[in-house]
Amino acid sequence: KGDLLDIRPYCKIKVIAGGSINDCAYMSGIVFHKNVSHKKMARVLNNNPRIMLLSGGIEFTRTENRIASLDTLLEQEEKYMEILVTKIIKLRPDVLLVGRSVSRKAQELLLESDIVLIQHVKSSLMGRIARQTGATVLSSTDHVMSQFGTSVMGKCRRFRLVTFRDNNTWLKQHFRWDPNNEDTSKDNNNNNTPHYNGEDDPMFFYEPKRSISSLLNDPDMPNHERQAILAANELGDGVLDGYEAVRCGLAKRGVARTYIMIE
Repeated sequence: KGDLLDIRPYCKIKVIAGGSINDCAYMSGIVFHKNVSHKKMARVLNNNPRIMLLSGGIEFTRTENRIASLDTLLEQEEKYMEILVTKIIKLRPDVLLVGRSVSRKAQELLLESDIVLIQHVKSSLMGRIARQTGATVLSSTDHVMSQFGTSVMGKCRRFRLVTFRDNNTWLKQHFRWDPNNEDTSKDNNNNNTPHYNGEDDPMFFYEPKRSISSLLNDPDMPNHERQAILAANELGDGVLDGYEAVRCGLAKRGVARTYIMIE
């Protein structure tokens, strides 16, 4: 299939902040940081879900320098989106990955058809997914049925969303160089440069990022921020199913990071 004998380009290490080394695992598939377009789409798909890849977008392009009423434009856009989405639905995909944006009307139609939508997928990532699932990357939905048929669809064993706490924001402490410390080492150019030699290194000191315990003890904390802190505390360093995180209200922006796994 044109693959290289060297396996290194196909092996990736995905680093997720938090946890311990015992939480590391090997997965035969692809993991990437994205989320679905609607919270009702966040679910696990087993039983070999069908995957469709579209490099373009699903949008209505309006004609410039032409006067038309707003009602006419909305009616044209609605009919165009229905025709476009109907072509996609005929292929019966379970997951649709799109390289660009998708209009709100098209998102609603896909949601009604129980199709999971993921937008703004990079071309390099889409190529990796195509190799993993055997799908064909389509440039547009025009004449899909007549030219390719259902052979453009790919399959995987399982598709799921998992949610972790955003430990890049909620880590208890991190290291920062103390420029006021006189015990600074010098490099070959006689410039002061920090060299971290462990937790007892006097050149470094702990600087809290967003300490959950101290923030919860702040009586002046606004209610919406306190809810985010409680969500981060509830998530901990564990992994939570994407649908469960949405249902419990833990999948908040700036608190959690959702990853898509195609296995």
